[in-house]
Amino acid sequence: MKEKGSQKDINNKKAKKNKIFTKKNIFFFFIPFFVFLNIYLINNNPKILELNKKIEELESKIQKMEKNIPAKKVKIALVSQHIYLNGIARFLIVLGELLSKTGKYEVYLVNEVESKEFDFKYYKKIKRHIIPKDLQSLKDFDDEYDIDIYITNNDLSDIIDIYHSFGKKVIGIFHGVFISCVFQNETLVYRSFQLYPKLDSFVHIIADDYWIYKKLGFNNTIYIPNVYTFESKNTPSSPLTYKNILMVGRVDDIIKGAQYGLYAMSEIVKEVPDARLTIIGIEPPQYLKDLIKQLKIENNVHYPGFSTNITEFYLNTSVLLVTSLSESYPMVMNEGKAHGLPIVAFNVDYSPCYQSGVIKVEMFDYVAMAKETIKLLKNYDYRKKKGEEAKLSLNDYETNDEKIEMWDNLFQALMNGTEDYKKLQKKVEKKYYNETLAKNHLKKHYHYAQHFNNYFKCHSFENFTTLKYLNEIDICKI
Repeated sequence: MKEKGSQKDINNKKAKKNKIFTKKNIFFFFIPFFVFLNIYLINNNPKILELNKKIEELESKIQKMEKNIPAKKVKIALVSQHIYLNGIARFLIVLGELLSKTGKYEVYLVNEVESKEFDFKYYKKIKRHIIPKDLQSLKDFDDEYDIDIYITNNDLSDIIDIYHSFGKKVIGIFHGVFISCVFQNETLVYRSFQLYPKLDSFVHIIADDYWIYKKLGFNNTIYIPNVYTFESKNTPSSPLTYKNILMVGRVDDIIKGAQYGLYAMSEIVKEVPDARLTIIGIEPPQYLKDLIKQLKIENNVHYPGFSTNITEFYLNTSVLLVTSLSESYPMVMNEGKAHGLPIVAFNVDYSPCYQSGVIKVEMFDYVAMAKETIKLLKNYDYRKKKGEEAKLSLNDYETNDEKIEMWDNLFQALMNGTEDYKKLQKKVEKKYYNETLAKNHLKKHYHYAQHFNNYFKCHSFENFTTLKYLNEIDICKI
């Protein structure tokens, strides 16, 4: 009996053990199954898939950047007289920072003078040097730092040959416009036909000038739009809740048309008595101060002077006035757009900045400028709509990354002795190259220049060399 009981116990134990093993098998099967299922569902979640795709794209960009970073950085010198007050200085500061941050370039600022009070702040990795513009000083600098490419800005008269004598490449950026020739004296024409052909590359920041100089036989010309001081996606917008109007720039330059802004202001206060105009930049010259008194708008016009923190003024403004009679690619226009400001300006239609996101009025018509400003100041919904349109208009043009890619292509082509940058330039040409528009712009602004000259009596048209050039060129005949 005892044996049978024992055998029965043994069988029961075996049955229980088999049952336990069966449960364990089920357990060990389903746990991995559920783990696998969860992993599958997680990895196939649309959001996870999108995130993984972005990670892969980012890794690809990083690998591409690492591949393109040379063992030795290319040394770029940005040459200008100074880095304060004007748009050229603003451009150089931004360009220098963007180039430096690619990791490919060692960037130097080379200036003749400095103004500790008014100099724009520049990126910490940029090296700045104040050097007199004489052969020995420039040679000593180049001997010490062995610059690869010099970039000059407008004032080129006695620099190109010097840098070429060092065996270096020289790029020139023209921050004006060809049509400025008919506003100014023959110096600009001399530069165009005597100096610019010497450049290894001649950069234009507006498409019309690219077209004109190509037609004039400048094979070294290239179009690269201005970089933005502020990119819209990273810039806060003004609440537009103030009766404040803003003008920014060199009001001492008659081409900037500050007097028209003051005439417009005298009309604006008739409808909006508490409107306030702030002028940022150099202190207005005496003739403008006298005009302010003459127009009896002293209580409505404020000029605090130069500021390195321009954002605070944009954010406290509801309308930006741009009264320039001639512009290329004004930094202030894009700064205002980035901060979501509605902009009222004279119709300088050959400039890319004016082609969208701007309320344009006929040249010199300050009454129309005043009416448009009054309309904005009296209607919040309207000015908000126009401010949003201005900000969105920045998306019509290349980002800073795309513009730096253009510069990078140009630098590499010059260093390697190739013309690879022309492949990218073809894409740019396709987007902006419009011969009919450029020709019409030239004719129209020639007419404005005559009006301007007659009004201010600032030049003698009888001795005006530029007109001779214009009328001798078939494509430019008026």
